[in-house]
Amino acid sequence: MNIHAIGQNMLYGKVGHFFIIVAFVTSLAACLSYLFATLNREKQVQSFAWINFARKLFILHAVAVVGIVAMLLLVIHQHYFEYKYVWEHTSRSLPTYYQFSAMWSGQEGSTLLWMFWHAVLGVVLIFKAREWESPVLTIVALAQVMLGSMLLGIYIFHYKLGSSPFALMRDTMDIPVFKMNPDWVAEDGTGLNPSLQNYWMVIHPPTLFLGFAACTVPAAFAIASLWVREYKTWVKAVLPWSLFALMILGTGILMGGAWAYEALSFGGFWAWDPVENASLVPWLLLAAAIHVLMAYKHSGYSLHATYIFFIGCFLLILYSSFLTKSGILGDASVHSFTDLGMSGQLIACIVVFLVPSVILLILRIKQNEIPSKPEEEKLSSREFWLFIGSLIFVFAAMHIIVITSFPVINKIFHTKFAPPSDIKSHYNNIQIWMAALVALGAACTQFFKYKNSNVNVVFKRLAIAFVAAILISLAFIIPFKLYRVDYVLLMVFSVFAILSNTQFIFQVLKGNIKLSGGSISHIGFAVMLVGILISQGKQEVLSINQFGIDYGKGFTTKESAENVLLYQNEPINMSNYRVTYLGDSFTTRNIYFNVRYDELDKKGNIVNTFTLHPNILMNSKMGNNPVPSTLKTLSSDLYTHITATPLKDDGSQSDSIVQETYTVKLGDTIPASRCIVVLDEIDPDAPIKGFQKQPKDIAIGAKLKFISLDTSYYIEPVYLVHEVVATSIPARVEKNNVSFSIIKILPEENKMQILVEQKLNKFIIMKAIKFPFINILWLGCFIMVFEYC
Repeated sequence: MNIHAIGQNMLYGKVGHFFIIVAFVTSLAACLSYLFATLNREKQVQSFAWINFARKLFILHAVAVVGIVAMLLLVIHQHYFEYKYVWEHTSRSLPTYYQFSAMWSGQEGSTLLWMFWHAVLGVVLIFKAREWESPVLTIVALAQVMLGSMLLGIYIFHYKLGSSPFALMRDTMDIPVFKMNPDWVAEDGTGLNPSLQNYWMVIHPPTLFLGFAACTVPAAFAIASLWVREYKTWVKAVLPWSLFALMILGTGILMGGAWAYEALSFGGFWAWDPVENASLVPWLLLAAAIHVLMAYKHSGYSLHATYIFFIGCFLLILYSSFLTKSGILGDASVHSFTDLGMSGQLIACIVVFLVPSVILLILRIKQNEIPSKPEEEKLSSREFWLFIGSLIFVFAAMHIIVITSFPVINKIFHTKFAPPSDIKSHYNNIQIWMAALVALGAACTQFFKYKNSNVNVVFKRLAIAFVAAILISLAFIIPFKLYRVDYVLLMVFSVFAILSNTQFIFQVLKGNIKLSGGSISHIGFAVMLVGILISQGKQEVLSINQFGIDYGKGFTTKESAENVLLYQNEPINMSNYRVTYLGDSFTTRNIYFNVRYDELDKKGNIVNTFTLHPNILMNSKMGNNPVPSTLKTLSSDLYTHITATPLKDDGSQSDSIVQETYTVKLGDTIPASRCIVVLDEIDPDAPIKGFQKQPKDIAIGAKLKFISLDTSYYIEPVYLVHEVVATSIPARVEKNNVSFSIIKILPEENKMQILVEQKLNKFIIMKAIKFPFINILWLGCFIMVFEYC
C-alpha cells in the first residue's frame, strides 16, 4: 500500500456524523411523540398536538438521513481514503456507477440504505396512514432508532454503540504509520469486491432493502392494531402496503438471482446460500400473511394467524440482518459480512420488537378480544384452502430457516449440527413438494367461494383444465425425461395453475384485468415453476472430463469431472460442439478468454459458430473474480465460466512448467502432454550426437516410441557416466514442448527413472452448462413483477 502525506478532509466526515446524530435523536424524539399521541388518543387536542410535533421531527429525521447519504456518496466520489469505509470499499479505478454499489457494499452502508427507505416510507405514511398514523409511525420510528444506533460509532461505558461510515482510518486501524504521522493517508483504496462490480448490484440492493423496509409497515399495522385494540379497520389500510412489500421484496430476490446467474460462477441463479435463504423466508411468510388476511377480510377467519405471520415476517427480516451482519455464518455464505462487534445490538433489535409483540398478542388472546368464529371453516370454503396454502408457505419457510440457523443453534447450545453434504439437493428435494402443493392450491382455490361452495360445480369447472394440463405436461415430461414423481407432479400442477387461472380470468372475472391481479400473479408463479423445473432439473453439463484428468487439490471429485482442460488452439469435442480456446485479450480491469464453439450436426458438419468471452475481473488486493459468459437463445442458455488458469501478477497467463518422474520397465507407458511415450528398448551403448565417447564411458539409452495425434517416431535420452561423473542428456520434442531425461538406473529391478519436463501452452480449465428453456423462468418472473406494477 503506497501512502503519502496530504491534508485530511475532515469536514465532510464531521458533517456526516452530525447528520447521524440528528437522525438518531429526531427518530427517538419522533418515536416518543407518536407514542404519547397514541396513549392520548382519547384526548384529541392533546393527541393532535403530539402528532404535529412528531411529524416535524420525522420529516427532519428524513432530511438528516438524506444528508448522511449525500455525505457518504461525496467522500466516496472524491476518493477520501482517510475514511476507513471509503478505503475498504473503493479505489481510484472504480467506475463512477459502481460507487453506488460501494456505498451499500459494507455493513454501515447497507444499514444506511435500510434507514433511507424507512424514512421515505415513513414520510409517505404521514400523508396516507390517517387515523393509524400515530401507532404505526411509533413502530417505524422505533425501527429507525434501532438502525440509527448502529451508525453512531460512539462508546458508552466502554461499549461501542454502532459503527460509523465516517470513521477515520487513523482512529480505527492500529498500524505503525499512524504512530509516526497521524496525518498520513492511503494513496488508494482496497477496491470494491469484484463480484459486486456488476450492474445488478447497482439496483438489486436498493430494491431488496426497499422490500425489507416495506415489510416493516404491515407489521407496524399489526402491532398497532393489537395495541389500540382496533381489529377491523386496519385490514383495509394494511392490504395495499402488504401487497407492495410482497412485490418489492420478491423483485429484489429475483434481481439477486439474476445477478448470481450473470456474475457468479456456481452455475445457476439460486444456490440456497444462507443469506439468500434469509431473504426468501420473510417473503414466504409475507405471502402466507396476505392469504390469511384475504380470508379474514371476506370471512372473519384466521385473524390470529394474520397477526402472527405479519409480525413474524418483520422479525425474520431482523433475524436475517443478524445472520448477515453478525459474522455467525462465517464461511457458510459468500454474502455475509464480518463481525463488527454489533451482535449485541442486532440481538437487542430483535428483542425490542419480539417481546412487546408477543406480550400484546398473548394479552389480547387471553382477554378474548381478537375476533374469531366458534365454528371451523368449511372444507368447501375458500378461506379454508387459503389457510392450508398459508401453512404450506410457513412449513417451507421453517424448513429453510431451521437449516440456515444451524450455526446459531450450535453457538447457543454448543451442538455440532451440520447441513447436509449436498445442500442444494436437500433443499430441492423438499421444497419441490412444497412448490407442487402451492401450485395446486393456486390452481383450485379461487374457484371456491368464501364461506361455502358447491364442490361439484368447482370440480366440473376445473376438470377440463386439469385434463388439458396432463396432456400439455406430457409434451414437456417425455422429451425432457422428467420421470421422477415430484417432477411429474410439479409440472402437471404448474400447468394446471396456468390454465385454471386463465380460465378464472375469462370465465369468472369476464376478462376484467383490474380484478385479475391474484390470478395473473398465480400464472406468473406457475410459469416460473415450469421454467425452474426444466432449466434446473434437466440442465446439461457439457464440459465432461473424458480423460479423467486430476486438476489438483482445489477441485473436488465432482468438480474435476465437470470441468474440461483446453489448450490454446487445440479443439476438443463437447457434446455436439467442437470447442477451441483461441487466446485472451485485456482491458484495464479484465482478462477475456475467447472460446469458440462450432456447433456440429450428426454428421460432424459445422452448422453454427459463435464465440463466448468468459472473463476474470482482476483485483490484486481482494482476489480475482471469474465472470461467466452466456449465449442466450430462445430455447436455451449456454453458460461458460473459467474455473482455473495460471495468471501472473499483471494478469497475463504464465507459462506452466510441469515435472513428473516415472519409474518404468520395458513396455511401460509414460503420459505426456497430448502424446504417450512407450519404453521400447534399452540401448547399453547409446550414441551421443556431437560427443566422442571414451572407452571407459558408459552410455545407456532409452529408446522411447513417441506417439502423438498425427505421427509417431523414436527418441532416445541417454544416461552418460564420464570420468566417474553421471550426466543425463535429455531428448527433446520441440513441437510438444516436452523433454525426457534418464535420472537413475535401477539394474536390480530392470527399471529406470525418467524425468518428464513439459512446458504447457496457455490453457484454461472451464465449465460449460446448458440450461434448456430458462427463458420460461424469466417470463414467469416478468409476469409476476408486471402484475404488481
